[in-house]
Amino acid sequence: MELTEKIGKRITELRKAKKISQQKFSYEADIERSFLTHIEKGRKNISVGTLQRITSALQISLKDFFDSKEFSKV
Repeated sequence: MELTEKIGKRITELRKAKKISQQKFSYEADIERSFLTHIEKGRKNISVGTLQRITSALQISLKDFFDSKEFSKV
């Protein structure tokens, strides 16, 4: 699995755990909903700044975001 897919999967997992729709989450993270869809499907590379906005909207740190089994063997 590509890194972009792993990041997208992790975002989706965390967003769904908080029971937030893509529409609401994209507003909170200040990202276009269609772009968020591409991110979650692993189709787009994102900048560190975008990832920081996403983790901020999820209310977790970047460390906690990457502290997952998906990233243990990147």
